[in-house]
Amino acid sequence: MKRSALPILAILAAGMAPAARAQAPSYQPVRVDLTFYGAYAPADATSWGGGVAIEPKYNATDHLAIGLRLEAAAFVTQDVKVSSASGTGSTNVSQGARAVTTLLAKADYYLTSSTVRPFVGLGAGLYRIGGGSQSVSGGTVVQTAQSFRGFGFAPQVGVNFGAFRLAATYHAVMGGDMVVTTQAVGATAPDTVKLSKNFFAFELGGTFGGGRHP
Repeated sequence: MKRSALPILAILAAGMAPAARAQAPSYQPVRVDLTFYGAYAPADATSWGGGVAIEPKYNATDHLAIGLRLEAAAFVTQDVKVSSASGTGSTNVSQGARAVTTLLAKADYYLTSSTVRPFVGLGAGLYRIGGGSQSVSGGTVVQTAQSFRGFGFAPQVGVNFGAFRLAATYHAVMGGDMVVTTQAVGATAPDTVKLSKNFFAFELGGTFGGGRHP
């Protein structure tokens, strides 16, 4: 964990502390949201993937739940065109896979206290991205290397239908796009392709605990 990220997480935790001392009068105190999602990251080469997220949270009030979001996702990047060494043609080359893991402080605000509960959420914390591949096709050698660790945030909208949960999340990771360099055999200069660290996630899952008191 980067030291520069520790003060940010400390500030988030401090801001949540007053609410954590309260307790929702109408709901059980502890809830766990578990979702699976499909995701895509648009850029020069679009990446598609999926993941799982678990969110243990505390119902501070009837409308506010606070806690953590831990998730892991894997992405596969579409084929991209790389110029041939002679410059007269191109070759389609697969970019391989990458993985994303996150640890976020998270808060959800529920707009109602009925069975159907629309909500808005916000997470902020640490992201880690890693992956790489190498492929050879048509006399072209492509090498990729990706590694990143830094701060990001994740606004979210969704709805709970009882214990059933739907949500859409946008992960905005600071620091700009990752650049992958591709080098053709005999070429005088490499090509570059941008891969976005940001991605959309469309979630489907359920909620365990945290229901209304009898």
